[in-house]
Amino acid sequence: MRREDEHRQLANSVRKRAGDEESAVMKAQWEILAGTYVRLADQSVQGRRPKKIDDTGTYDQIELIGRS
Repeated sequence: MRREDEHRQLANSVRKRAGDEESAVMKAQWEILAGTYVRLADQSVQGRRPKKIDDTGTYDQIELIGRS
């Protein structure tokens, strides 16, 4: 099973647990956790994609400062 599938399965499990929760606060916390697992799944998919490599050997220092 791929990592993103595991994260999505955890998100579904946590959502089910949220549905069984009586406390509104705890239900909200479970939903937040489920959303976090979904974001992790999306990130793990992005992590498998090849990254664009800048092979020009140059960089713009001002651009780098703007990223921080």
